[in-house]
Amino acid sequence: MEAACSDGLHIKSINWLTILSDKIVERLGGRQVLEAKLASSCPVFNFNGGVIVQAGDEPQLGDNNRRIVLDDYRRVSGALKMVRFEDYKLGLIALPEPYDNMEETLSWIRRFD
Repeated sequence: MEAACSDGLHIKSINWLTILSDKIVERLGGRQVLEAKLASSCPVFNFNGGVIVQAGDEPQLGDNNRRIVLDDYRRVSGALKMVRFEDYKLGLIALPEPYDNMEETLSWIRRFD
């Protein structure tokens, strides 16, 4: 993890369950603001120290090539985009030529945009 990402105010990506610290929730404007950006299909659960955001009723697999779009994941991604860390100096995903590690890393992190 990059040093700048360890400030506790960023996330790497979203998943079906995305855990956010109280610091991040505060940076997003608070729980009510976060919930207002999410549909009822994306509940927010409290835990001691933050919240858990759930993208839909159950985990799903999408496929851009087949145009299987995960609307709940996109909704969560949009709501959390401002706290997503993207200032990587090196790519997280190591791939052989001709792929660019940095380009593929950012593509993965932005996959629900």
